[in-house]
Amino acid sequence: MTPGNVEFVQVVASWIGTVGAFATLVIRDERRLKEQALEHAWPPASRDAAILGVFLFGSAYAVLAVLIHFWRTRRTLRGAAIGLFWGVCLLLLDVGAAMGAEVAIDWLGI
Repeated sequence: MTPGNVEFVQVVASWIGTVGAFATLVIRDERRLKEQALEHAWPPASRDAAILGVFLFGSAYAVLAVLIHFWRTRRTLRGAAIGLFWGVCLLLLDVGAAMGAEVAIDWLGI
């Protein structure tokens, strides 16, 4: 397998992991919000645009978008800290997916 093919597999694994985790995180959080916090959440079209943005721009955008989501819905420093925590988790997931793809390719001997 050429280095370009390995990089392609890494990008696909990163997309699947980051976009899926971001979408799941935001949608599940919105479902658990109380009425007052739900009023501050993104409208469905904006939420979907944020998910598309994560798909198009990658993990750096995911960190920013999840931070904005939690700050908007909580309107507190604690909400921003929760968003930062989940943003770092998404970033680590992205790095882990890329490394895991490379390790899997090596292990399979492809």
